[in-house]
Amino acid sequence: MKNLTTDGTDFTEARKDYGKPGKPRNTGLRELRKLSSCLSIKPMAMWSSMKIASSVSLFRRRPPILLLAVFIAIPSLGQNPLRTGLTMGFGDVPEIKKKAEAGNAEAQVTLGNVLAAHFRRSEALGWYRKAAAQGNIDAEYYIGEMLLFGGYGDSTNAVQPNPVEGLRWTFMAATNLNPAAYYNMSRALRQGLGTSADPVAAYAWLILLSETPTRAHLARLEINEMALRISTADIERAKNLAAQFKAGYWQRLVARVIPEGDSHLKLTGVAFGMKTPQAVINGKTMSEGESATIALKAGTLRLKCLKIQKDSVMISIDGEDQPRVLRLHR
Repeated sequence: MKNLTTDGTDFTEARKDYGKPGKPRNTGLRELRKLSSCLSIKPMAMWSSMKIASSVSLFRRRPPILLLAVFIAIPSLGQNPLRTGLTMGFGDVPEIKKKAEAGNAEAQVTLGNVLAAHFRRSEALGWYRKAAAQGNIDAEYYIGEMLLFGGYGDSTNAVQPNPVEGLRWTFMAATNLNPAAYYNMSRALRQGLGTSADPVAAYAWLILLSETPTRAHLARLEINEMALRISTADIERAKNLAAQFKAGYWQRLVARVIPEGDSHLKLTGVAFGMKTPQAVINGKTMSEGESATIALKAGTLRLKCLKIQKDSVMISIDGEDQPRVLRLHR
């Protein structure tokens, strides 16, 4: 059986016969998609579940073995559709809502989870924020995840991604030892969500995840895959960084609306022949102290020119904690 990939190709091939002669080749994948939809499971969670099941040959059988594999992995990602389903089926939702409205942080998180499971994501986010204001770490994690990746819902209840804010909440939860937040920190650093991509730091967060009692299996799968893509020297650096994390010395978070070095943000010219130096950034001519709005494919950036040098310019971008330097490429 082949290993799984993020696009599901090998999974489809591995299950092409799905145990019975004549069964359509895409039936297994279609059933899995239906299962994912019913459980409101995000694609990454489902993908990790499939990988786990593949590693122990669970896909040679039909559900409920597959279903069991899904529920093994989902708590590892901080999502628990089984718990939410039990709350809806057997829990006292009116009582939970009453406690949430009275200010009980745990009830607020539970109510948020129930609302999120019903695609009322913006309402869920509001309850998570109330709980987080009381210091609830699970709420910090849920806010971070929803803002990092966005939350599907109808036109009034969807939550648009805000990776910078999402990363800040995720970092807060992770540095308060929330294992699910470890995983999302690794994802953000691998993908460059809300910060610049940093595979060494991403690997370090996975090392922390691998040392948690219920999530080691997921972390090991991810570590093994990352080890094929980064150098041995970087792996050693990641191990040293993880040791610092465990000692309580957290790497400073550098929020980035757009990753460092992104080709869509360019310094294209510097001029010193006038009364004041000027820089040209994405077609906008700016002097020191001036601000401008830059149009990008993904949206707009509001930036301020801080310092102009011979071949570089220091700028600040709204939403970022620290200035950055753009260099002139001739």
